[in-house]
Amino acid sequence: MNRLALAADLGGTNLRIAVIDEAGSILNRRRIETPHESGTKNFLDKLSDLALHCTKDLPSELSVEGFALAVPAVLNIGKGRIIESPNLPFLNGLDISKELQARIGLPVVLENDATAAAIGENWLGSSRGALNSICITLGTGVGGGIILEGKPLRGIDGTAGEVGHICIEPDGFACGCGSRGCLEQYASATGLAKVLSQMSHDFPDSDIPEHIGIDPKELFDHAVNGDRLALAVFERMGFALGLSIAGLVNLLNPEVVVIGGGLSASWDLFIGRLRSTMHERAFRRPAERVKIVRAELGDDAGVIGAASLIFSAEGKAAQATWKDS
Repeated sequence: MNRLALAADLGGTNLRIAVIDEAGSILNRRRIETPHESGTKNFLDKLSDLALHCTKDLPSELSVEGFALAVPAVLNIGKGRIIESPNLPFLNGLDISKELQARIGLPVVLENDATAAAIGENWLGSSRGALNSICITLGTGVGGGIILEGKPLRGIDGTAGEVGHICIEPDGFACGCGSRGCLEQYASATGLAKVLSQMSHDFPDSDIPEHIGIDPKELFDHAVNGDRLALAVFERMGFALGLSIAGLVNLLNPEVVVIGGGLSASWDLFIGRLRSTMHERAFRRPAERVKIVRAELGDDAGVIGAASLIFSAEGKAAQATWKDS
């Protein structure tokens, strides 16, 4: 019997869900906008309905073994609980694994969304074959996942890999995590709007300042068309990323740093400054060794990485832990 996993990637903007086989092939998928204002019960009901809809038409010979959910949050994976989700605060404290199993009848395992993306890229994407890699996701926020000696690094409290909350400006923008000057405030979709507003007075020739609520796609289009303010915002983004990655390279000496997420589409606008800053700030040998590459799996990295946990011994152990707690 073919083994399948149901996996979902809960982002700040979109919720993606898919049925995936052991080879990483996606057999069925759905996507909706992430429901922010519906309340916990309605959110769980919508997610459960989406999960059941995604699996209902599968041939009878195919067996779905479990449901893996990637969440932008600090997690207690062993207990299936969301501790804190700065960008989705209505999920804070939710025993989501038990709630979902009661609704869909499948064992549920949790993973941090950026760690799931790192696992996916390490399995089938840009860092496959690398024992030591870092994956940084640029979207509504900035996530990070770390693979060391072939295993995901989670830390004693499950907070390892929070690259987006490396401080790069001690007195910088306030962050949803409670700190200030985090990378997320300079290299995410929400952060770029703040940088744009801060820098706008230095570029009076730009046509952007009159509508500061510009979204990343509009900002990208302005930059491609040569707008000096838009180009400067992406340069600032590259500097922030390069500074953070330099510290990670010095600390962890990875083989590969993978950059994904929606904002990675602006690669050509920030990668030059990122690389130059990283080389200026990191030790020479590890900086020359490390490869900075774009993610290959796109929006599928999180669901593919999460699905792999259903097939792994680690994922089975996590399911058993919370069910017995």
